[in-house]
Amino acid sequence: MAAQKADIIVMDGETMDLYTNPLEDYWAKNRKKRPPFYSLDVCRRGYIASWAIRDGQLFLTDIEGDIENRSLFGPKSKKCTLKTVFKKAGPEGVKAEWFSGKLRIPRGNMTQYEHNGYDSRFEREMIITVNKGDVIKVATLDYTQKTLVVS
Repeated sequence: MAAQKADIIVMDGETMDLYTNPLEDYWAKNRKKRPPFYSLDVCRRGYIASWAIRDGQLFLTDIEGDIENRSLFGPKSKKCTLKTVFKKAGPEGVKAEWFSGKLRIPRGNMTQYEHNGYDSRFEREMIITVNKGDVIKVATLDYTQKTLVVS
């Protein structure tokens, strides 16, 4: 698999890449049918999700991707958005109550490129521990200084 285009996360006013795909857990944990996204080499999952951390909670704020829309005249491409998947989504997005796990956010310069998924290495990596959409812990691994800072 080629290196993949990351989801996006906004935290403390800063937009960063997110090397975790929490939306995949939504379909798996809720037994929901995953929309038929068009897959690309740089984005095999077929979509880019936008996320935000606000008031200690993880929110899904947008989904961008194309899905296959079958009709009598053959398949057509249709835009998929947050409202396509979450009909009741409000302007703030949807709290990611289905997600419990770790969010990986690369920081600093890339120090090692890997042509496989999210395997490239950066100077630092922020790890955010989430439980049912609530942020439990934020830690930063600094590979240049070989330190761990937990907040």
